Amino acid sequence: MSDLYALTVIAHGSELPQESLEEVKALLSDKLAVEKYTSKVLSKRAVDFFFKAPNPAEIQKILKDELLTKFPQYDLVFQLESSRKTKKLFIFDMDSTLIYQEVIELIAAYANIEDKVAEITERAMNGELDFNESLAERVQLLKGIDASSIWEELKHKIEITNGAKDLCTALKKLDVVMGVCSGGFIPLAEHVKGQLGLDYAYANVLGTDENLELDGTTIGPIVNGEKKAELLLEIAKNHKIDPKDAVAVGDGANDLKMMSVAGFGIAWNAKPKVQKLAPSCLNTKSLLDVLYILGYNEEEITKLTS
Repeated sequence: MSDLYALTVIAHGSELPQESLEEVKALLSDKLAVEKYTSKVLSKRAVDFFFKAPNPAEIQKILKDELLTKFPQYDLVFQLESSRKTKKLFIFDMDSTLIYQEVIELIAAYANIEDKVAEITERAMNGELDFNESLAERVQLLKGIDASSIWEELKHKIEITNGAKDLCTALKKLDVVMGVCSGGFIPLAEHVKGQLGLDYAYANVLGTDENLELDGTTIGPIVNGEKKAELLLEIAKNHKIDPKDAVAVGDGANDLKMMSVAGFGIAWNAKPKVQKLAPSCLNTKSLLDVLYILGYNEEEITKLTS
């Protein structure tokens, strides 16, 4: 007998119009050949459909193609129903995920080289450049910047992503272990950890010289895609959590590896290549919508975030 699967439909706007639901129903019947399904309204913006899926990999492929081409106005997240509320570990990327900015570009602005750094960052996040090489190239451009007060100044400039605090509040109530694994830099990763009540923070360390200026190097292991995956598995092992009960959330190509070793991955307003390769995509305005993916309705979310 086939397992029961859930298809969560999340609107990007303020509500999910009836015509959108009709499109999804047609998608289920015509494209996916689903003969029988049930549905559950989670909110005005989100609905669950449940059905048996003999060929889940084929369905996932069709949904990906439809999502990225025909139905850009909402997200379709397909997963095994029994695994939705068993999540025990969440590992987040930081830049452009838990915060809106790319920290390295904020630092670059101090030396008026933001455009140069941003161009390299964009190519790296799209998977066009090796992350380690791109990081070394960008860090070299930062050489000579006064590091004596920059981190305190940047703490006041970074903006936490909408919904991130409420999501972390809810996950903590659900006894989920949380961490940030960032290709950015540890002072701000630690700051975000404190702001959101996370359990772990890992990121890169910038080298400084005797004048407390950035020396154009990093110190210690680079937190690249491989390292993020290793850290996720290490944290899971330390807490005796099966990796299948872990979720990785990020926006860049260097987040795909940790998504692959976790039980589930969510590409948050991600680069096009990442959207195509990630297990699921969320392109809304609030990270709190992750709770819809986990199967919680509006009433339950209100209780979890209060």
